[in-house]
Amino acid sequence: MRFLAALDAFDRRLFNRLTREERRFVDLSLKRLSNAANRSVLWVAIAGLIAILGGRREQRAALRGLVSIGITSTLVNLPLKYLARRDRPPIGRGDRPLPISLPGSFSFPSGHSASAFAFATGIGLEEPKLLVPLLPLAATVAYSRVHLRVHYPFDVLAGAAIGVGMGLASGPLIRAARQRWEPPAPAPDVERAGTTRLILVVSPHAGHKERMARARRAIADSGLEVAAEIAVDDMHRLPYLLQRNGSQPPIVVAAGGDGTVGAVANAIIATPAVLGILPLGTSNDFARSIKVPMNVEKAVRLLAGGNISGVDAGKLTRDGEEPRHFVHAAAAGINVQFASFATRADLRARFGRLTYAVAMAIAMKERPVFNCEVEFEGRTEQLSLVHMSIINAPIFGGFLDLKLPGGGHDRTLDVIMIEHLPIRRLLRSALYPLLRVHRPIRGFRTFQVSQLRVRTPEPMDVTLDGEVAGKLPGKFEVVPGGLRVITSPNFKDKHR
Repeated sequence: MRFLAALDAFDRRLFNRLTREERRFVDLSLKRLSNAANRSVLWVAIAGLIAILGGRREQRAALRGLVSIGITSTLVNLPLKYLARRDRPPIGRGDRPLPISLPGSFSFPSGHSASAFAFATGIGLEEPKLLVPLLPLAATVAYSRVHLRVHYPFDVLAGAAIGVGMGLASGPLIRAARQRWEPPAPAPDVERAGTTRLILVVSPHAGHKERMARARRAIADSGLEVAAEIAVDDMHRLPYLLQRNGSQPPIVVAAGGDGTVGAVANAIIATPAVLGILPLGTSNDFARSIKVPMNVEKAVRLLAGGNISGVDAGKLTRDGEEPRHFVHAAAAGINVQFASFATRADLRARFGRLTYAVAMAIAMKERPVFNCEVEFEGRTEQLSLVHMSIINAPIFGGFLDLKLPGGGHDRTLDVIMIEHLPIRRLLRSALYPLLRVHRPIRGFRTFQVSQLRVRTPEPMDVTLDGEVAGKLPGKFEVVPGGLRVITSPNFKDKHR
């Protein structure tokens, strides 16, 4: 309570400082702008212009901006104002009357500020170049509410923060609404699994026991049968199990995270076997990329009735060795450091659930430089890097559901190469995907290839789907449609 009282006192002092002088021209200009934003008329008009003058992308941005305003206004004007119940600033200031009529609602938070920043955020996430004119306009509308003496500064800042949050949240809401209300497109001829028998490959390190128990119950309830169960460390048994089950082998189900899925994919990619996924890992990025539900029961139902799609895989080949396949990404540099620290028993015992965060902090701090020669599209370059990723599936970031721009199961691999950079620039660049901002960063290179050869002076470890499972030098290449996977009906099989 003492903190809130001190914050309120500071807020009032700042309000008095910002409003102590009369500036007639500024007052009049901000009054007109603030009135134009009443009931979001200004933003609706701008959305209409963007939709009329722009293309499909701009129309999608305009829609998201309006949806962001709608959910923000509902949140601010109904529960939040009545929960806070903060009074408006005093009407008079000496002999100066209030420039505009004082609204009858409570002061905290500012609805004008919330709507302005919700609109700008929603539009900017779909079309970042529109942020250039919209952000200054939203900030000016927000400031006008303090200047015109109808809100305290903290009301405006809180409203702006709420607006940004609702703008970020509007995307999943729009996608969910489209999935619910859009009529389904005519279904093309698709291949479906012709068996109800499963070979379950489980990871002892992924998922909770409770989720695995739920999966087993759901498998029994769905009429599926587990013909065999093996640990991911016993993958050498899988060819025998597939051969023993004749011409129509069971679905091979990877019950774990990306590492488990990658290990199973590597074992069956050259066979007629079909891969199923129960996403029990931490990120499950490959499963997300092919629209496998994260809910255990829904994922089991997909095994019983999903489509079989041809999905790209990545392949790492070294001279004199069997190739290794991966489904999500291969990486050298920081990711290898992270994986090495994250699997150390002493760190796990000491930090428990915080092990991943600690491992990433150590890897980011050390980030050793390695020299390499890369060859692609007929040219060769000599580079000094701290990190290299070769990405097959475009989704990353787990529940954040981040996506590489332009990435997809499209017969190419996305390559990211990072030079040695100050830590602040690395952290800043990590924020861009969260904000859906696509802009070049000095020291970062991204491109798409179907094949990439990497040579290093000394052998280097490589992670495949998060596990240290390969070495450089080697050649990376895409295997188009090489993996037969059970996918959601709304996943578009580009190889069909």
